Amino acid sequence: MFLEQGKPKDYDCGYNMDLMIAAIPKIDDHSERLKYAKRVVGLIKQSHPNWVEKNGQSKLAWDYFFELAEYDPTEYGIQNPFEIGQPDDAK
Repeated sequence: MFLEQGKPKDYDCGYNMDLMIAAIPKIDDHSERLKYAKRVVGLIKQSHPNWVEKNGQSKLAWDYFFELAEYDPTEYGIQNPFEIGQPDDAK
């Protein structure tokens, strides 16, 4: 009945971010999955403001998202914008 709960992977973001990252593969619609991933990156940016550049972009936040995910986000159509040369529009 209850979800198994361990320590959060990132204490600044908390356990809910772990749940958000784990939920991404369960989202069927690709555009919704991408929006949700951008929300996660936005939460990372808020929790780690020193990682965000003056223009609001953060390669470190995207790298961290890919590091925290226990799956390969690219298998679900989520690309790191810094690796494919697109602007980071996660807010």
